[in-house]
Amino acid sequence: MFRCSTFVLVLALSALPAVVPAEARPSHAPVRVTIEQGMLEGETAGRVTAFRGIPYAAPPTGAARFRGPQAPVAWTGVRMAQDFGPACPQLIDADLTENNNAVMAEDCLSLNVWTPRVDARKRPVMVWIHGGAFVVGSTRNTYYDGARLAARGDVVMVTVNYRLGAWGFLALGEFGADYAESANVGLLDQVAALRWVRDNIAKFGGDPSNVTIFGESAGASSVGALLSLPAADGLFAKAILQSGTPTTLTSQALQRSVRLAGQFLKLAGVESPAQLATKSMQDLLNAQQQLFAEHSELGTFGPQIDGVTLKETPFTVVAEGRGSRVPVLIGMNREEMRYFSTVEDLGLERKPRELLQRQLEESVGPAVTAQLLSTYGRLYPDWGDRVVQLSSDAFFLLPTVRTAEAAAAYHPVYMYLFTYQSTSTFKPFGSAHAMEIPFVFGVVDLPEVIAFTGRAPYRAALAARMMDHWAAFARHGDPSLRGEPRWQPYASHSRQTMELGPESRLVDDPLGEQRKAWGGVLPGKDVAWRLLQDNGE
Repeated sequence: MFRCSTFVLVLALSALPAVVPAEARPSHAPVRVTIEQGMLEGETAGRVTAFRGIPYAAPPTGAARFRGPQAPVAWTGVRMAQDFGPACPQLIDADLTENNNAVMAEDCLSLNVWTPRVDARKRPVMVWIHGGAFVVGSTRNTYYDGARLAARGDVVMVTVNYRLGAWGFLALGEFGADYAESANVGLLDQVAALRWVRDNIAKFGGDPSNVTIFGESAGASSVGALLSLPAADGLFAKAILQSGTPTTLTSQALQRSVRLAGQFLKLAGVESPAQLATKSMQDLLNAQQQLFAEHSELGTFGPQIDGVTLKETPFTVVAEGRGSRVPVLIGMNREEMRYFSTVEDLGLERKPRELLQRQLEESVGPAVTAQLLSTYGRLYPDWGDRVVQLSSDAFFLLPTVRTAEAAAAYHPVYMYLFTYQSTSTFKPFGSAHAMEIPFVFGVVDLPEVIAFTGRAPYRAALAARMMDHWAAFARHGDPSLRGEPRWQPYASHSRQTMELGPESRLVDDPLGEQRKAWGGVLPGKDVAWRLLQDNGE
């Protein structure tokens, strides 16, 4: 998958092992809960009870394609909730960080709940929004198993599917009021899921007034959008952004998205959304695949400033102190762009020197370029490492710092930097994009995860610490742990950051020399994309 948006986290209870077994086998005791739609039967396994594949909205099929989510359909009798729902339609790529998404259908608007116990305790609730560039991903991914985090943190975990690609972000507003929301129905799906949580989560032992939304990459960009979205106001109390910010959504993208939609209709062989409704899911997947292959200059699908759902850029709302003023935990991985060189093999480390210099000069000017090449040349003697770090900082460090600085003027913001280096024998993944996810969820012992993270001996302890920090933030709005120095809110005069890696510690202004070398300039988005995509090959 292509996570850029995209852009794309976390574990003390002394009686527990470093990583809690998620769903111990063999016993699976059924548990029933009655919600507004009807009765569900989940299962208790190990230290948690899981309810999977719960529909939070009506099937977005037929005439409901490309329209906002509708209320879920009630049922009679008992609905079995022991299996995950299908992934939303998407093109499948080989990717170590994505798995299990091949089971897909348009009737995909479901969520999953893990709870330590079905009772009236009112635990903190954590709602995960997956990444995947708004075109791939699902809650079926084993990286997102919520059992360990729920058990260790004594929280109620929720993971959410939402519409992707053309199904979630096709700009069809010019075809009339019925499609006015089409450019952002994927975001509206997330809002519908949060409303379901508000209305039902108390039945699962959760506190609807203490909901934390968190996501990685495109999921983090979604969190940034939800912070600014009036429709989401009051549906969550805290937010965590992992390797993604609201700066990725700009007002200039809608016109290009309208052209993208026009090409999609043409490739699907139709002239209107009504005609699209006659096409099969596979027909539309074929059109999307052809679109990406033949019209890469138009970009990809994702949220838009459409004047309906999103009336202005989310970053503007956050920077001006409007929207949801809630505590924020935000951060990035040390070598984010290593992901695109290793997982996607885009040849970033092989970029010609003269091409890099020209791209930087187009973005930040000759003077700043000279400072960057000097500073990064000294800090990263290896050329490949230098290019990876420059592009990582352009895409992630600078937008993350900018978002933290802006939001910190109005509410507490906590910054982290994930520095774990993969020891995988497969490829040199380093501290790549998505590397923190299995630590947030405590799934570092899964074979499919080890292929990505490797077997560093301290990984279980780091996973335990990260789950503890994330759960503490969800509980109190402060990720500090008892018995340790307080993790201070981010401020431009100190820039205190929690470094999470071989040695987890509080530091002031990590990567500060690199940050300063940019001279306060945030690279233009189009040129920043070229740093990633055009490698002279």
